[in-house]
Amino acid sequence: MVSQVLGTERAHLNPVREVLRADDGAPHRRLLSIRKEAGLPEEISALRVFDVIAWMDGKNRGLGERSDLGG
Repeated sequence: MVSQVLGTERAHLNPVREVLRADDGAPHRRLLSIRKEAGLPEEISALRVFDVIAWMDGKNRGLGERSDLGG
């Protein structure tokens, strides 16, 4: 589902890492802020926070449903 949200095939981790480093790490810091606001432990990485947000967005938009997958 994350690949569908990002418009990538299977290799979306490198583009995500590049985005997290952009603007002197501002996106990374924002994800850490979201983690803190959500009351999540520090063991949860910024990448995992991003992954969950992207998954939730895709789910809300109906991506990844069986009808979309031809099943």
